Amino acid sequence: MRRSHHTDEEIAFLLKEAADGIAIASICAAAHVSVGTFYRWRRRLGGLPPAGVARLGRVERENASLRAELLSLRQALRAMPAPVGGLEARRGQGPGSDPRPAGVRHRGAGASVGRYAFVRTAN
Repeated sequence: MRRSHHTDEEIAFLLKEAADGIAIASICAAAHVSVGTFYRWRRRLGGLPPAGVARLGRVERENASLRAELLSLRQALRAMPAPVGGLEARRGQGPGSDPRPAGVRHRGAGASVGRYAFVRTAN
């Protein structure tokens, strides 16, 4: 999607002008945007004051950086080697050991994925 030529603060100022009673058509003509764009802005930013829009931008940037950090941490966890002596290493040893392969816990385990997995695993 194409970036706006107007900053969020400018958009909030235009929305405030409309709330103060200036005609939307004249605001759109002065800002060189269509009426549809104006209403899309109003739906997106609601009744936020310009200071609230600035804070919203900071929060969105912070969320993006936190998502990137979370992604890097997940990749680091996937890259870590499996622990030695875990459950799979002990399987098949001693009395009462489980004769099933390590990944299968119950009959039909491979099919237990998707939206209704809880219904299919009730056998």
